[in-house]
Amino acid sequence: MPAMPMLPHRPAAPTAARDVAVPAAWEVPERPRPPAQAAARGLPAGWLVERLAAGEVARHREAWLDLMGRALEPNVFLDPDFALPAAQHLGGGRAVALVLIWTDAARRPSDLIGLHALVPRGGAARLLAASWLHDLSTLGAPLLDAARAEAALRALLAWAAGGLPGVPGLLFRALPEPGPTASALRAAAAAGGHAVALIDAQERAVLRRGAARAGLAALSPKSAKELRRQRRRLAERGTLTYASAREGRSLGEALEHFLALEASGWKGTAGTALLARPGETAFVRTASRLLGRRGLWRVDSLSAGGEPVAMALLLRARDTDFLWKIAYRESAARLSPGVQLALQITEAQLGDGAVALTDSCAVPRHPMIDRLWRDRLRVADIAVATRPGASRGFRAVLVAERGLRRLRAGLKRALAAWRAARPGGGD
Repeated sequence: MPAMPMLPHRPAAPTAARDVAVPAAWEVPERPRPPAQAAARGLPAGWLVERLAAGEVARHREAWLDLMGRALEPNVFLDPDFALPAAQHLGGGRAVALVLIWTDAARRPSDLIGLHALVPRGGAARLLAASWLHDLSTLGAPLLDAARAEAALRALLAWAAGGLPGVPGLLFRALPEPGPTASALRAAAAAGGHAVALIDAQERAVLRRGAARAGLAALSPKSAKELRRQRRRLAERGTLTYASAREGRSLGEALEHFLALEASGWKGTAGTALLARPGETAFVRTASRLLGRRGLWRVDSLSAGGEPVAMALLLRARDTDFLWKIAYRESAARLSPGVQLALQITEAQLGDGAVALTDSCAVPRHPMIDRLWRDRLRVADIAVATRPGASRGFRAVLVAERGLRRLRAGLKRALAAWRAARPGGGD
């Protein structure tokens, strides 16, 4: 997202994950390992847990969509019309395994109570089975039937004990915490005697229904006045129009305009625009078409005199929207077109009674959206031992994971400081 007008119009550097103190509520005491047959009791008779490649899960699309409607927490990044194109077109997708939890081997749609996408060797230390969290996703929560979430997680943990040989733990990445999925995970771990640890956590901006301080109302009078002045100056280029493309040909055309706008700016120069990477281009066009048919994808734009000066891609899962991507015309950067569009989106979201939460999908402490949206979503990476009882292996992996994350965070800070110290680095 673009920065506020008083800041350089460059992308905010991603904030490195930081270690946080593990709350006492997250400490699950290790218990003596129960007999082998007792560990299997976590999987009730008749239940089925299967691990499939992404391409194999397509045949269960009806059940998958049914589970999306019953999910404890909505996650558009695990919608089949997002996840399957991502697995097909994005690098690393072939390594993804989808774990499906059924209450009956008949596999009727209503029998699917859990779906979790994981990478068998993930995390910083590559020693855990981690939630699939690629560069174009920001939430790793599994899909769990709201009425049977804890049971589904207990079945997942029971399966992992034998289904992931040599893997000491599962790493649930970018999980809202506190939240219902995190609570169910803690309860399932405690019930089965699985050690659990919060690795780290971050916060990002969200817009909640009924927010009193959002948009211009969240800013100081001076900042709000400056944005109004910039809007008037922007309008001198032509009548300002805010539009939202949601279906059919208009949606496809709007997406192409967005891709071209993004590629015309710094992301195109850096080679990180969606159009710069063929796999990402194919993915976004496919996902847009599939989700658009279901009314779950839209392209918002702010135009001056008929020319888009800022555009955004928004996705939806039930009552949650995701402000997934935003781009602006750099020739108008001094007038903060991206901020102006974010203000329009804020007003639209607050006026949409079907939306309870809009996730910014932004990096922590983003210099623009954090000022407009004052509510925060805390997401955490949480590790759970695959086997009940005390495990030196699991504790050793936690030490390695945290150590590597601290090292990477330190290197990122050093690189950012070096870049800022270079001549012109702050421009």
